Amino acid sequence: MEYLNLFSNCQLVKGANRTLICDLQMQKSYPVSNDVAGVLHFLKDHSIEECIHVYGAENEEAIISYVNFITDKEMGFIDNRIVTGLSALDLSWDAFSDITNVIIEFNENLDYNNRFFNTLFNLNVSALEIRCYQNTDLEKLEKFINIFNGSVLNYIKLILPYSAAIDTEWLETLAKKNLRIRSFLFHSAPEDKTERIYKNTVQLTYYSKAINDCLACGLIRQAYFSTNMELFTESMQHNTCLNRKLSIDFNGLVKNCPSMQHDYGYMFETDLTDLLADNDFSKYWNIRKEDIEVCKDCEYRNVCTDCRAYTEQSHANDLGLDVSKPLKCGYNPYNNEWDEWSTNPLKQKAIQFYGMQQLVKTHEA
Repeated sequence: MEYLNLFSNCQLVKGANRTLICDLQMQKSYPVSNDVAGVLHFLKDHSIEECIHVYGAENEEAIISYVNFITDKEMGFIDNRIVTGLSALDLSWDAFSDITNVIIEFNENLDYNNRFFNTLFNLNVSALEIRCYQNTDLEKLEKFINIFNGSVLNYIKLILPYSAAIDTEWLETLAKKNLRIRSFLFHSAPEDKTERIYKNTVQLTYYSKAINDCLACGLIRQAYFSTNMELFTESMQHNTCLNRKLSIDFNGLVKNCPSMQHDYGYMFETDLTDLLADNDFSKYWNIRKEDIEVCKDCEYRNVCTDCRAYTEQSHANDLGLDVSKPLKCGYNPYNNEWDEWSTNPLKQKAIQFYGMQQLVKTHEA
């Protein structure tokens, strides 16, 4: 008899209508029908011959094709036994810091040399996103970025308005001086395109739409899905957007995210230790996709981000926390189709509530 042994790094995430096979080592994912997933689950404990016997000889060709798909993609192998020595995958998640990622809406007129800011970046923060919605003084921006040289940050992303003054030479020089810079996103660009600079290590993404404020945040798209161990395991226990996140908005207000309505005071006045001890600040950290309406039935839930700032506002849990579907998601896991979220009649009330009418018009243009 022959047995299909699926590698433990290949996880099956069942949705309402499809299952996503997530290869966390190769960082790829494959949607299959739930019927296919049922066969793969059966093969975990039974031989291929037993599977054909149970499902019927008329399904033999299909079953063999499923097995070949797994082996062709190197997600498993065939043996004359179930190999029990394969290591089980540790799906636990943790981080060394109380805050792992920070968003700053850069304001060249603010003094970031203050106690809150300095204490924050002594917390082993690993990722920083710096947003500039309008043209800013590049010399002041570069001086601000230089603050993080010598820090434990390992990833900096810059969001900037497109400008002919920002050429490849300037970007190369900035990246060489600041090795933590991994990507740039230029909004309001002449066209959508992607390229790489500095020995192919820094990605440049040009986006034709304008990003004028934080209302543009929270979009759910397939292009944003990420199949990796870090996101997958975090999503099983925490919120993939807000967990251990802190932001400082354009006015210096401390928030969970710039798009959130509630703030925790100005950075000049807020004590970080007191903030981290405040349960209200971390109340959304543990809202998983499994807890969110519609998302809990989606096969993409463990490779997707989330948004609690802009939602359909249709459900709350027992604690009064919003667990409704992200407003800017147009995917339907019950028929596996993507629709334009901004034109969905059921979302218009929420769009008006958030004042996104102009953003939607721009998005549709």
